[in-house]
Amino acid sequence: MGPMQFRGGRWYVRRCLLDWDDLRFFLAVTRGGSFSAAARTLGVTQPTVGRRLAALEKRLGARLFQATPTGQEPSRTGLRLLAGAERMEAEALAIERIASGRDVGLRGLVRLTASEWMVDRVLAPVLPPLLARHPELEVDLVGESRHVNLIRREADIAVRPSRFEHQELIERPAGALSFGLYASDGYLAAWGTPDFARGCEGFPLVAMSESLTRVPDVDWLARVAPRARVVARANGRIPMATLAVEGVGMAVLPHFVGDATPSLRLLEPPQPGPERSLWMALHRDARNTPRVKATFDFLRAALGRLEGALCPRSSRPRESTATGPTPA
Repeated sequence: MGPMQFRGGRWYVRRCLLDWDDLRFFLAVTRGGSFSAAARTLGVTQPTVGRRLAALEKRLGARLFQATPTGQEPSRTGLRLLAGAERMEAEALAIERIASGRDVGLRGLVRLTASEWMVDRVLAPVLPPLLARHPELEVDLVGESRHVNLIRREADIAVRPSRFEHQELIERPAGALSFGLYASDGYLAAWGTPDFARGCEGFPLVAMSESLTRVPDVDWLARVAPRARVVARANGRIPMATLAVEGVGMAVLPHFVGDATPSLRLLEPPQPGPERSLWMALHRDARNTPRVKATFDFLRAALGRLEGALCPRSSRPRESTATGPTPA
């Protein structure tokens, strides 16, 4: 029998001690589909990924991947190993969270993620008082259009305009966001006021990238501007606002961004712009980590104070943004 065999639903191992760090490389290639994608995720070079996987395969006495035209695909052995590796990952992350929960004060790193416009325009400007109060605290702001995974500890706290709905996360409402359709003075001078009665036929529009899902603009624009002409797309609100300022097209923006941009004008379609509830979440194991909990509560309170600016034209009842201790 080789160093590792799968028989009767169990792994049998002889003279083989698996290193969790090696399995991290295995999981990164499995999820990324290539050595280069795994290298970017792990912050190492592509040759390093190749060497670590080759060493792991030699130790196991089995090939874990096979090259295909679309990238690296797990072999049969790799697929059998995957579930166990993911369980080890979950246990390793749980151990990290338990260890970090022993912090005695507000020191160390807190990784915070949200969309790029919210990081740039909302979260970064409100953080200075927290950092001045706790000079040993370090906040890493990650502006991403994708949803960063809290379960895998890619971040400690996330702010999103949607529910998280995962039993291992604690989520709390943090107000609401409203959106509107904006155009620059130059755009209006060149094209005139959009004719909503005719579905904005022929009017240039800057839209969100089609690769992004759950975007509130799509259904709303289909109703108020179905005949507008998409001339540019972007995967974030800040580049969309920049294009709108330059007169490239009108764009759907958060009121918080559009209202604060002097050269943009809010248009008046027959239906008000979309609204989305704003939510914050952290991992259940991190709720007693002082630096994470304090940052979470501070930001939730700050978002509560900004609710009138984040959702200025809302007629719906406001959600509670109480700032007491984060419940277990």
